[in-house]
Amino acid sequence: MARRIKRPEALSADDLTVLQPNRVLPLGERTVTVRELGFFESLRLHSEIAALVADLVERTDDGNIDLGRLHRVCAQHPDATIRLLAQVSDQSVEFVHSLNAAQGDLLLLTFWAVNADFFLQRVIAALELRHAAPGATGPLSSPP
Repeated sequence: MARRIKRPEALSADDLTVLQPNRVLPLGERTVTVRELGFFESLRLHSEIAALVADLVERTDDGNIDLGRLHRVCAQHPDATIRLLAQVSDQSVEFVHSLNAAQGDLLLLTFWAVNADFFLQRVIAALELRHAAPGATGPLSSPP
């Protein structure tokens, strides 16, 4: 007996982004692919990632990070940012340094579009820990 098989629904643009988050963009005379950070990469770049996450946590109470906050955090940690941008685009640090402002902004925004979930998971986890034990991570109280 034959059974009718349902045709799978077409994938939406959001589904495709989840399945294949990499983005290709032109930067100067190169075409660069920006990809998600991998697990082992995140271990090797732990100090750079931790610096950005710690500063992002300090600038949000709810995990909401707008582009202004992202720019301020990246400006506070330019070496970490450049190293991360170089890693996710498989380019040298020197190449990232050579980008003009518009190209650098494009690479940074694409980096964030591709890797926002990675960072937001860590920011939200840190915020949850802070809310769970406010005395352990909050500022010291002043004496009475």
